Amino acid sequence: MASADTLTDRMDALADALRAAGVAPDRVAGILASAATATMNALVLDAVLENNAAHPVEQPKPERPAAQPLKRAA
Repeated sequence: MASADTLTDRMDALADALRAAGVAPDRVAGILASAATATMNALVLDAVLENNAAHPVEQPKPERPAAQPLKRAA
C-alpha cells in the first residue's frame, strides 16, 4: 500500500490535472472529495490489515459431533 505522503501527492496531481483540463471548480471539488474519502478508507483498511497480520487470532477448530449409531431400516 502506498504511504499517506504518496497518496497526498497523487491527490495533488489529480487536482492539478483536473484544473489544467478546465474542469469546473465545483466538479473538481466533488471529485477531490470522493478521492479523499477513498484515500482515507484505503489507509484505514491498510492499518487494520497490518494490525491483523501483526496479531493473528487463532481460530478454534470446530468440534465434531459425537458419532451416533446407525439405525437399521425396517
